[in-house]
Amino acid sequence: MIVGLATIVLYTGNELPERPVSIEGRWRALLLTILLSVAFAALAFLVWLTWSIDGVNRELSFLLAFAASLGAAVGARGSLYAVESNERLTETQELTKLLKINQRVLRHNLRNELSIALGHLENVERTVDGETVDDDLRVIRDHLEALLDTTDRTRKIVSIWDTSDETEHDLASIVDDQLRRLRQEYPSATFSSTLPEECRVIAHTALPLAIQEALVNAVEHNPADVSVDITVEALPDETVELEISDTGTGIPAPDREAIALPEETALAHTRGLGLWILYWTIRGSDGTIEFDENDPEGTVVRIVLPARSEPDSASSSRSRSRRG
Repeated sequence: MIVGLATIVLYTGNELPERPVSIEGRWRALLLTILLSVAFAALAFLVWLTWSIDGVNRELSFLLAFAASLGAAVGARGSLYAVESNERLTETQELTKLLKINQRVLRHNLRNELSIALGHLENVERTVDGETVDDDLRVIRDHLEALLDTTDRTRKIVSIWDTSDETEHDLASIVDDQLRRLRQEYPSATFSSTLPEECRVIAHTALPLAIQEALVNAVEHNPADVSVDITVEALPDETVELEISDTGTGIPAPDREAIALPEETALAHTRGLGLWILYWTIRGSDGTIEFDENDPEGTVVRIVLPARSEPDSASSSRSRSRRG
């Protein structure tokens, strides 16, 4: 019986690499298997102890070996199925959220942009005034470009969600490059940064796009003279924290609530798609993202990402500060 139960455990371990379970999920299944095996062994010891008190002698070693192997077999199969089912449920919930977003975009954004463009096309067809034609054509172009941007962002979100590839990034270099571009595009805004010379993280391949969305969001939806401060810091728990603080009007509460909810609803959804690009990129990087209110006004976006396993302590300890 013990050999048979051990064979079940070995078979489960052998097929584990072929199962659609994440690395974290496999470790969780292993921990549950060990805990269940220990629990069965402890129960067998209590049974043996009860028998001993009643004067009945039983073989303790056999009871412990049998109970431990039974617990391991039950734990290996049960925990694997439980973890796999839980991950599939989480994936289904994320997919549902993604489909809800796309449905909203198709129902609301695309319909509105096309309606405006078609309305001005009708004006062009009826007018004989060249100036009016120029105005209508400009409006049509603006809304069609907005429509093209919306569809492009939707495509990017689906691509990010559907891709699990991670790679090594220099977070400090990504932020520095984005700041250089933003200083040219938004000369009225003030940017300051505290960045290490180098800061390596392991994250989704779309991380540069996500950082771009976070920084542009801090400028684009706020007054022209907004101040934005960016800090990158390596934390003791082998993670890296990116903090983006602005002095703008803040991210509306419904937008922040929509990110935290399991799915978008009619009463809780973000106004744009930039936050969702940021959200799914960080989720796909095994990172976390938080939104807080800045003091006295504005928003703080806090992103935590896994650091490279062997960071260069010499380079990471040096930092540079810029303001402009």
